[in-house]
Amino acid sequence: MSTLYLIRHGQASFGTSDYDALSDRGRHQARVLGGFFLKTGIRFDACWSGTLNRQQQTLGEVRDTYLDAGLDLPLPAETAALDEYDYEAVLRALIPVIEKEDPAFICDVNGMLSDRQAFQKVFGRVMTRWASGRDSMDDLLSWSSFAAGVTTGIRDIIERSARGSQIAVFTSGGPIAASVGRVLGLDAEKTISLSWQLVNASLTRFKFSDGRISLATFNEQGHLEGQGGNSLVTYR
Repeated sequence: MSTLYLIRHGQASFGTSDYDALSDRGRHQARVLGGFFLKTGIRFDACWSGTLNRQQQTLGEVRDTYLDAGLDLPLPAETAALDEYDYEAVLRALIPVIEKEDPAFICDVNGMLSDRQAFQKVFGRVMTRWASGRDSMDDLLSWSSFAAGVTTGIRDIIERSARGSQIAVFTSGGPIAASVGRVLGLDAEKTISLSWQLVNASLTRFKFSDGRISLATFNEQGHLEGQGGNSLVTYR
């Protein structure tokens, strides 16, 4: 059996001018993850990443941890199939639709930038609506199309992998949730809700062989809790 490790990027720079960059905490989370791989004797046969900075920077921090120990990681390959969906585009497109149906929704929208609870409420409602497929918009990628692209990308990685290999995939919450949902046969709304549970620098493992794939673990975070308790367990 081969093992596919889907790794969520470390904490990004939420609330700054460049969200798509690891925060100091995110870099630390990635280093802790690298230390966990070394301690448990995990050696990768291939590494993949999306094209986003936060994904590639997480890979870079893990690589540096290996280099500090006198080891190395295989040169990474990248594919946009591992990128996160454009949640800002989804919010812009669907907030007006929901407001038209429910005028009271504007209260949460107005507070979402200053109130974390309001943000989570708006985000969850909008993304669930998007995943439902109720709204067809020519300029907005559908959840089903996004998930299909992830599936194609993961299938390509698996097909390129030798028997018994260990593959590191540095990606984001959306692609990880889409992969888990497909393997478990979940509907779209349940699948997208998985992405909100994923911890930064967490680990989700799949086993695959001869065209079969199964989920082994989901959202592992013990390596973070063991190094920093709750201070290293973050979600965005």
